[in-house]
Amino acid sequence: LISFVCDACGTKGDRSPYVCHQCDFMIHQTCAYLPRLIHVNHHDHRISYKYPVGVREVRCGVCWEDIDWSCGAYSCSLCPRYAIHSQCAVRDDVWDGEELDGVPEDVEDIEPFKRNDDNTITHFAHQHNLMSLNKDDEENSLCGGCVRPIGSYTFYKCSKSDCSFILHETCANLLKKKRHFLSPEPLTLCLQSQRYTEACRACRQVSCKGFMYFTNYENQNFDLLCSSITVP
Repeated sequence: LISFVCDACGTKGDRSPYVCHQCDFMIHQTCAYLPRLIHVNHHDHRISYKYPVGVREVRCGVCWEDIDWSCGAYSCSLCPRYAIHSQCAVRDDVWDGEELDGVPEDVEDIEPFKRNDDNTITHFAHQHNLMSLNKDDEENSLCGGCVRPIGSYTFYKCSKSDCSFILHETCANLLKKKRHFLSPEPLTLCLQSQRYTEACRACRQVSCKGFMYFTNYENQNFDLLCSSITVP
């Protein structure tokens, strides 16, 4: 039994740490198994473990509490002011449990459409590949993505005269895949018709039309409103 502050995570311990007497370095036994490189749902880039984290006066990207710069933590090599407490980063609701050290990073295509020219796009969610930007009077039409009136917003409309599919420009730009604090695994965009109807896991509202985000993690679905909320 020994009281100490873990150099790996910055929290207190009271028994059997791993110790380096030469460096006066002590860590929890569990912290010895912290992964080196991971992806969390609160940040777009990979984060890596660093001791000491060295970034002064920075708050954890998960719990928003201050991080002790002299202890270990996870930080982003692309965002110099972003860091997460060690224990916050490996929480079950934040990390998917996959160690990425030595795993090459694949560049995934998450763009929702391909632009054909200045006015037309090919969107992944519509069976008619060619869609065109239209500025006619469609205020009373419902967007195929958010299922709300088009109103005065700019939109895309199917170029086929016998097809009424229409999308707000903002809905057409929704990423096919993104990370969100609601799930430790990435969310994937799809049409409700491509999956069975189920209530949003966050707000419990049921919708049978339009876009939704889903994840294989516990087979969860999230509507556009809940999946658009940033970290509270």
